[in-house]
Amino acid sequence: MAEIIKMPKMSDTMTEGTIAAWLKKVGDKVKSGDILAEVETDKATMELENYEDGTLLYIGPKEKDSVPVDGILAIVGKEGEDISALLSGAAGGSAAPAA
Repeated sequence: MAEIIKMPKMSDTMTEGTIAAWLKKVGDKVKSGDILAEVETDKATMELENYEDGTLLYIGPKEKDSVPVDGILAIVGKEGEDISALLSGAAGGSAAPAA
């Protein structure tokens, strides 16, 4: 099953991070421990580590884009896996219905 990689909170004061560079591209095979990207925070540039084995199926933000903490960065899963439900769920959120 595909896993969403979200922007982690890399410091106590961090509210967003900026993608300094993607080190992998869509279609690349990745392993746990691989560095996917470099992220600039309010304090330093840090490495975004991958924790899943699989294929990089999706990259959301482009280099130099700012992303809030918990914002979607990428999706890792099996090659050819359908990720449309993950993307629509991440974009749609879980808002309560209007009364």
